[in-house]
Amino acid sequence: MDDDDMTHAASQKVWPFALTRSVNTGFRIVVAPDFLMDDDRQFLLHDVADGDTSDDVVYVREYRGRGSQRLWLLYRVVYLKASDVGLDGEYAMSGPRRTPLIEGVVCRRQPEQPTTLATEELFADVHRTCGEAVQAFFEADIATHPVSRSQALSPPATGRFMTTVEQKPYLAEGSSPTVAFDGRRPSGTNRRSSATTLRSVVFSALGRCTRPRPAGRRARVPVDGPGRMAAGRDRPQSSSETGQPGQAGGSWRRRLGRIAGVIVLALLIVFVIRKLK
Repeated sequence: MDDDDMTHAASQKVWPFALTRSVNTGFRIVVAPDFLMDDDRQFLLHDVADGDTSDDVVYVREYRGRGSQRLWLLYRVVYLKASDVGLDGEYAMSGPRRTPLIEGVVCRRQPEQPTTLATEELFADVHRTCGEAVQAFFEADIATHPVSRSQALSPPATGRFMTTVEQKPYLAEGSSPTVAFDGRRPSGTNRRSSATTLRSVVFSALGRCTRPRPAGRRARVPVDGPGRMAAGRDRPQSSSETGQPGQAGGSWRRRLGRIAGVIVLALLIVFVIRKLK
């Protein structure tokens, strides 16, 4: 037996699941465990399963729901092969991009050794189990395609271990603590919030205000097509117009100071965002 071929006690049941997209649909749940479907909780798969594409890495992540609800997901993120959906070529494409596929299993109780479940043989079984439903979804290419229900299966008793990466637990709303760890793909809330904060800081430092302007200032007007707005602020007067030499120079010095402050703040915010990923 090869050093990487190990035997484990297949003492628990696991439920396969799969998520992918088609040409015109967004990322969808294609296969979900029957017990999640019964409780209308299959949506949590979309929230929890996240990671970078790799044929060799398996992610392990705990889901903590309300009260004592806990599940464990083992999954990988790969690219959907053209042969998986009856096409020619190497990969199934969504327009110009390769199509991501998340496939894995849900455990209803904590595995004693999650790494012993993450074998090439288990994921080969999952791929076969979900394959027909994935192809039907891809060919239908409609958002209303029904989610397929998966039954419990026993992991293979032997297999070649795969590299596992443990993700931070996903804490659902109402769990304890209530602050959830947001996956990189599902929501992007932290990124959008940080971007909004950075934009506000920049506008403030440059002397622009994001709040409604008081009466008496020039109203905003649309420019460059619908949806884009100009600041509409009156043009600052030069010293020759105001008759007060030095004001323009002082204004520019203040503005340069603000820009320098913005650069420092931007670097700090980028550093914090990277730490939160």
